[in-house]
Amino acid sequence: MKRKLLYVLVSVMLLTLLPLATGCGGDPAESAKATADSFMSALQDGDMDAVKEYADPALFEKGGDLESFASIDNIAGEFAKALGVKEEDLSDKAKASLAEFTDTMMKGLVSSYEIGDVKEGEKGAYLVNVSTTYGYDPAKVKDIDISKDIDKMTKKYMEKNKTDLAKLYQEEGQQAVLNKMLDDLLGDMLTKYTDKVMETGEVTQDSVMTVEEIDGKWLVTGEETTK
Repeated sequence: MKRKLLYVLVSVMLLTLLPLATGCGGDPAESAKATADSFMSALQDGDMDAVKEYADPALFEKGGDLESFASIDNIAGEFAKALGVKEEDLSDKAKASLAEFTDTMMKGLVSSYEIGDVKEGEKGAYLVNVSTTYGYDPAKVKDIDISKDIDKMTKKYMEKNKTDLAKLYQEEGQQAVLNKMLDDLLGDMLTKYTDKVMETGEVTQDSVMTVEEIDGKWLVTGEETTK
């Protein structure tokens, strides 16, 4: 009975992984299409680790076709930087809030997508047509600046709580004051940022993904917006 159950589990696992397998022969156009589909499915799930499994790392670097996605994936770090602090110095509560916020932003990025036609390109590459509807415009997210809003929130908070903050500073130091402020203000800051993100509006883009087999693995190596 146990051997039969194990056989069933292994069979199911292999059937699940088979469409994602790379470098295993078959129709290369279908392998390229499956890779593009897996890439987009991971993006729709908000799983950047999985997204990167199907893409050339250079795409997420500065100047790469998918640079804007990398900035979204690192929202927590960028937010901490905007506050003038190191991410590792944030309190556990602040880190948890930022992690939840990042997860929400990632999962809300791709509303839907459709994989279209595939044709052979140059030097063994394949071109996959994709139509994607984004919940907000990823190209504009990196330009969002709420530093003035943060300054206003911070000044108002400090004026209202200056006595308690001064006492906390004397007893526990500057980092304790910063953690206290972030714990109390971070929710409002993230709400403000979320509003700015959503103001960029839903956008549908048609693009062509370049998919190539590199070292036995099919990867998305480029993306060009066509509309």
